[in-house]
Amino acid sequence: MMKSVSTRRILKRMAYLADQEGIIRRYLREHGGWDEHLLKCREFIIDRVRMRSVTDVTILGSGWLLDVPLEELSELCNSITLIDINHPRQIRRKVKQYRNVRLQEDDITGGLIKHIWQLSRKKIDSLDSVVIPVYKFDYNPGLLISLNILTQTDTLINDFLINRMSIDIEEQRRFRRRIQESHLALLKPYPHLLISDFEEDIIDIDSGLVVKTNPLIFCEMPEDNNKEEWLWVFDSSGEYYRRRRVSFKVMAIDNS
Repeated sequence: MMKSVSTRRILKRMAYLADQEGIIRRYLREHGGWDEHLLKCREFIIDRVRMRSVTDVTILGSGWLLDVPLEELSELCNSITLIDINHPRQIRRKVKQYRNVRLQEDDITGGLIKHIWQLSRKKIDSLDSVVIPVYKFDYNPGLLISLNILTQTDTLINDFLINRMSIDIEEQRRFRRRIQESHLALLKPYPHLLISDFEEDIIDIDSGLVVKTNPLIFCEMPEDNNKEEWLWVFDSSGEYYRRRRVSFKVMAIDNS
């Protein structure tokens, strides 16, 4: 489905399109540093799908398909639905070879992106008054896979707002927590896999010492023993933060 001009303008102004392009550029620069993380994502997904003989899969945050084992899924499943706010034209071309794969463009924050855009053109007294919707499916999504998207649901919205209004840290955290909680509420009714970064380490390039650690998840995560963790070397060049390397701690949870 084609996006309207106004929707594409919102995504451009709120940096969603630039962020998506930035991801593929960083991957091409880093490549080796990302490969282990991407392989672990794909293996985690395929292992669970095979183990449970899953027939239908819906992936939230499919993006450039770097972390999606699409060929294997297409052989194992009856249907795969890929949901993202924008599917790059390269991906649209790629998936045409798979008869059981469909693309869906949607805002998995349940319309919060457009709502925030509209609110930003007015005066917002407090983010605490902003209603956070929960995305709803109009079909049975089968196995839901939240793929490196949980912390992205709040990050770009928060970055957009702090450039337009004065928000203290605590108010930001409360707002981000509610957005992340909404994402977990979306997943909860269905069997699901959740793969997400949860902590950022900023490392001095010269000394190799961690100079700062930032939490990326602000909500309470579901307890589950069926969990794996690994490290994602996100930026080794010192471009994301000057003269700093960046690594993310990643968790993969099976609630299927």
